[in-house]
Amino acid sequence: MSVDSTNGDRINDHQQEPEELLQLRARVAELEGMQRMNSSIASFEVFTPNGNVSDTDTGQTLPANSESPTNERHQQQKHFREEFPKLEIELKDVKQMSIITKYVMENRLLQAELKHQKLLTEHNALMVKVAEMEKEQQKMADHLAHKQNEQKELWVKVDELEQKQTADSEQWNKSQEGILMKIDQLAQQVTDSELFKQSFPSKFAAMENFVGVLKDRFGNDLLKAVHPNIRTKIADVFSNPPQNCWDGNACHSDLVIFGPECLMVHYKSEGDVLRAVFSKCSIPNSHFRIFYYEVKIVNVKRCISVGLAAKEMPTEKMVGNCAGTYSYTGDGIFWINGSKNEGKQTFVRDDTVGCGVNLATGRIIFTKNGQRLDTANLFVSSPDSLFPCVSLCDSGDLIDANFGPNFKFNPSAV
Repeated sequence: MSVDSTNGDRINDHQQEPEELLQLRARVAELEGMQRMNSSIASFEVFTPNGNVSDTDTGQTLPANSESPTNERHQQQKHFREEFPKLEIELKDVKQMSIITKYVMENRLLQAELKHQKLLTEHNALMVKVAEMEKEQQKMADHLAHKQNEQKELWVKVDELEQKQTADSEQWNKSQEGILMKIDQLAQQVTDSELFKQSFPSKFAAMENFVGVLKDRFGNDLLKAVHPNIRTKIADVFSNPPQNCWDGNACHSDLVIFGPECLMVHYKSEGDVLRAVFSKCSIPNSHFRIFYYEVKIVNVKRCISVGLAAKEMPTEKMVGNCAGTYSYTGDGIFWINGSKNEGKQTFVRDDTVGCGVNLATGRIIFTKNGQRLDTANLFVSSPDSLFPCVSLCDSGDLIDANFGPNFKFNPSAV
């Protein structure tokens, strides 16, 4: 098999053969042709001892230096025989070089195929990755479209809410106008009530003095002869004292008094310091045997103090902790004239706490949810100058007072 056929089988048709390999192939063909020419000679000449050439075909002997065609041919053959070993060696080298070149080319082809295969593998992997990215991109597009739809729906809901809010705002404004009118009416009622409460003590004192004058001048018999309706009215006056309420002029600025009867107090400011409020009316004189009031704890964070104090006590102090004051605190302490008696019942939100004094004995009265607590040996020194007083401690604290006549506790049972 020739080198051409071998290379033709193994080398890709699109691969261009190197120039060196083509030259080697041409040289091999030339040498093989010379070899065939040498082997095709059927006869050969013999040199005679005298140097002449004997032709084996004709049997003739020619001089060695003869210039005949036959002699020339024999000289060429002699020259060929002398050069033939060299040509064989050269042919062998050329064949070896051709084999080496073939292996080199096959190796290059193999490397090219491997490189091509690697590129093909990378290309396939890249195409797979591109396909995955396209899928992911499609997912992102679908997700974005979904979000856009949600956003559209959200805007529709926002528009609906704005329309509803506008309608509610209009309705609220109308209702607010009605509420403001009611507040104005209540404020006028409170003003009228305050004017009555301010004028009532003087009227009550004048009536009391008048009754005393009647007693001194005419005795009790005259009172019995008074018209029954007048006696009933006088009895009502004595049995129903003027309604008390919280005093806005004796209230710390961090507290606010509100309600139609000014019975509720709210700690409006941010803080956690003591703030006090006093009632308008003090404990009445000896015509009443028991003085008592109650406070409902609407909201409390830590502690509220309910008691009695003179208005000389600063409104930033705790009632009971100052001299001449008395109180029951939510942490279960009775404070008497600045001294504390611990271990009592605590009170919290929604509890109702009562405070009073037996004017005949001076004994203090404390109650919780309508039940009287033990206050043995606890007395007030001078009840005449005492006012109901409550101290609140934290922002958001809220109380609702009840100055009678209906209580959870029955004062007449004392």
